[in-house]
Amino acid sequence: MKTIGKMKRLVPFVAILMVIAISHTVYAADNMIPTYEVKFLLNSEQVLSKEHLLKKEYRNYFNTDSEYHTMSILYLDTEMQDFNNQGWINRIRAKEGKSSFELTYKKRYPIQDGNIENALTLANREGFDATDMNYSAEIDWGYSKMTLSLSCQKEKSNKGYDDLELPKKNAAIEMIKDKMPGKEENWLYENWGKDVIKDAKKAGPVHCYRYNGKCDGIDVDIEIMPIENQTNDNITYVTELSFKENDYESASEGRDIIMNELDELGILEHRDSLKTQMILDAYLGT
Repeated sequence: MKTIGKMKRLVPFVAILMVIAISHTVYAADNMIPTYEVKFLLNSEQVLSKEHLLKKEYRNYFNTDSEYHTMSILYLDTEMQDFNNQGWINRIRAKEGKSSFELTYKKRYPIQDGNIENALTLANREGFDATDMNYSAEIDWGYSKMTLSLSCQKEKSNKGYDDLELPKKNAAIEMIKDKMPGKEENWLYENWGKDVIKDAKKAGPVHCYRYNGKCDGIDVDIEIMPIENQTNDNITYVTELSFKENDYESASEGRDIIMNELDELGILEHRDSLKTQMILDAYLGT
């Protein structure tokens, strides 16, 4: 009987040892591997015409056509920016000639002191790892700041809408709610995202103009975005030059080349482009 008693007392310890042994054989998934988008803010007063399009001299310099692509975008968030405060962005975009709206659900992590791996590791701990095929990782690299952006892309038919027309607020909320990925939906608690989106307001529409060109042999986009403040009707024209690379080394090399080029031209703004935040603030009034 004493032997049986001792064995019973040993059972919990054996169980603990088994759990520890098993835990040592389970490995976390790898961090996501990001691509890179480098972004520079241009001086709109210098590079834009009276019609707020790219001046001919800069179209020639960057080898763009006179033609540009037009997009309409809107964001959804509450007046207090509950999604943005948790690092989430909900966007609907319409492109000319396309048969569907682009729905983007984006989770963002600020990168401290250029330590990309730390941000990727934090994202991994919160459920975004290399096995997650629903999200793509990108480093947004501005003049002085870097941000890790994890994007989930969905589509919704725009049948019944005119070209570049965006849905009204209630329809937009239903679109975002219907396609919302599970990570955002259950971010703080079960159904968090779908509960919060019910009180969302529409930030937009904003109509953007994008030119495709080259700078020192690198393919670049130049985007013009007029952001209208809903309080005072003032319009701020944001002009951004950007390019994409698949790896850090290529992005860093191209960044140095283009930054110096823009600086020599005297059109580089020595600050970061904060387009999304500007739009949210302009339309949500916070």
